[in-house]
Amino acid sequence: MNRSKTLLEGNIFHSISKMALPLMGIAFIQMAYNLVDLAWIGRLSTDAVAAVGTAGFFMWIANAVTLIIKTGVSVELAQAYGKQNVERIKAITIAGLQLTLVLWAMLSCIYIVFRRDIYGYFRLEPSVFELALDYHTVISGGLIFTFLMPYFSAYYYGEGNSETPFRTFIVALLFNLIMDPIFIFGLGPIPKMGIKGAALATVLAQALGVCIYLFLGYRHGEVYTEVNYVREIRGKNISEILKLGLPACGQSLVHSLVSVRLNKFIAVYKAVGIATYTIGSQIESISWMSAEGFATAFTAFFGQNYGAGNYERLEEGKRVCTKLILAIGIVATAVLCLGSGFLFKLFTPNDPRVVEEGRVYLLILGSTTILMAMEIGYSGMLNGLGLTRYPAFISTVFNVLRIPMAYVLMKIFALRGIWLAMTISQAVKGIFMVAVFSYIQGKTGGFRLGMERYRKKARQS
Repeated sequence: MNRSKTLLEGNIFHSISKMALPLMGIAFIQMAYNLVDLAWIGRLSTDAVAAVGTAGFFMWIANAVTLIIKTGVSVELAQAYGKQNVERIKAITIAGLQLTLVLWAMLSCIYIVFRRDIYGYFRLEPSVFELALDYHTVISGGLIFTFLMPYFSAYYYGEGNSETPFRTFIVALLFNLIMDPIFIFGLGPIPKMGIKGAALATVLAQALGVCIYLFLGYRHGEVYTEVNYVREIRGKNISEILKLGLPACGQSLVHSLVSVRLNKFIAVYKAVGIATYTIGSQIESISWMSAEGFATAFTAFFGQNYGAGNYERLEEGKRVCTKLILAIGIVATAVLCLGSGFLFKLFTPNDPRVVEEGRVYLLILGSTTILMAMEIGYSGMLNGLGLTRYPAFISTVFNVLRIPMAYVLMKIFALRGIWLAMTISQAVKGIFMVAVFSYIQGKTGGFRLGMERYRKKARQS
């Protein structure tokens, strides 16, 4: 309980930064690992990169489903910690685990039983299809760990503790980093497994992370061993988690499905288009992963202080959060635009077509990175207040509009028309998110009156 005090008292900049910096560290390390992973896979073939990129969309869908847990649990716990309600903290923790296991079981069945059908949708080249299926099968077998990692991290984020997830993530990532090339290319008694090895390293790293969380939970008494998780169904608490988490899940799920459709457009340009998007999106993640790290801290800060009724602190927090997210956007824009050509050469040095297309990709997407950071940052603030439906609605609408925009623009600019559709959508989302937040706050008299009215209206609808 003491750890949550750091967000309720003291200097706001230091409070948020203390929580956000480990989250940014996770984001940068994750990005670095993804890029190293792609570099190893790129040594296999361009087809292997395209296969992992295609499989990545279905992992994205899985991560979207886990947002039900991550968002719902972290927001509910943050507000419970703000109120210092021990019984509610326990109830939400138990309900979150029950919901996690149900969602995992449902998605795993779909992914394993219908794996050939869902990949057949893309009409991939035969070699890419088989590689994607190999990667997907291994990842699907370890999907339980993909669900448990966000659940445990959400618990710590809710109490304002990002250091424990950071350390856990570091250990798991180092394991992944070491074992990745060993499993891919083989070493000693370990045979060469190719793309399956990359998937296996990821699954085992996530399993290690879950084991660390369980150990720490038992050690500090944060795992409730006396509860019968089958009989003691926390229906009301599960419903509350779903209510907060479903908009975030829907937002990410629609985004992933839109990306699946865009990937089908990109697939028209064969392996060059898919490889460009796969590598480019990983490089671009330097911006949105950093922004999401701070947005998670914003959610915890706003959730705890709203739960505690610290409305003046919320007003000041908004100003501090806006400055922080603007700084992230400016730095990310400079990195993406100034390093566009150099960054792609690191991953496909022998394919000048991908390097050139990648350079243009980063220039186009990098031009609106500041607005993208604003969208993510303000979403974090609204989520902390329990207003998860507003950022979800804005993001969903403009992500869906990417499809008709891409369809029209690719007829004019070919592959680059798809990049233009993505960046236009990105810019408009950022503008609307800031406008909606300001409208909610200004129209109804600030946080104290405004948030109460909007939450009451949301409950009634």
